[in-house]
Amino acid sequence: DIVEPWFLGPGASSPPGLAFARFAAAAAASHGVRFHAAVANVPAKTASPYRLALISGRTADNPRLLVDVVEIAGATHVFLEKPGAPSVPDLLRMREFASAKGVPILMGYNKNVTAYVTEARAFEARTPGAETTFVHNNAYAESELPECFER
Repeated sequence: DIVEPWFLGPGASSPPGLAFARFAAAAAASHGVRFHAAVANVPAKTASPYRLALISGRTADNPRLLVDVVEIAGATHVFLEKPGAPSVPDLLRMREFASAKGVPILMGYNKNVTAYVTEARAFEARTPGAETTFVHNNAYAESELPECFER
């Protein structure tokens, strides 16, 4: 499952949004990938008691996304892209929340270059009923896109 609020929401009719729609349709048809506009739309876990969430959103959104993927989507393990949160106190609150829920967080995930995704996919392939959920929440406003692509 992939959560993509911008291209499945306000950005859907933009040229990149239309390209994303073509990509999503192809991925769904060829690999069974499901796309959702919000974490709340991710279906409940099926046979596996495990669900891995890869959080790669805006840094300021990550504390909320952590709560959402654990409480709404049922994530049992989280890969969190660095820096993880806007401040150390936010990171500490996230750690306390995850610890209280019994959810390990692996910090340092980077969506652009990582073996974690490969490892997660390999685990999923060899573990009947395992599911991997990708959460993407870079919901930039159109006026913010030039700064985003400069990085």
